[in-house]
Amino acid sequence: MVDDYTARYLSETALIAARIDNAEIERMIDILLETREAGGRLFFLGVGGSAGNAGHAVNDFARLPTWNATRHRQCERADRASQR
Repeated sequence: MVDDYTARYLSETALIAARIDNAEIERMIDILLETREAGGRLFFLGVGGSAGNAGHAVNDFARLPTWNATRHRQCERADRASQR
């Protein structure tokens, strides 16, 4: 029974992954790079459980070598304030 579940899960995952438009991902990367190069800001929003996802995304971007540490600290403070 577990083997059936695992096989079905992996099969469905492969079908979903095959439908991903690589060009769209490349466009998203270009937008992110342009935003960074222009000194722009990137905001993440999450409500309820999604707030955790948004917080993780902030931390993931903060680990990039080109991220501004001051901005990261500001994001952390905002995240903590939203949890009160």
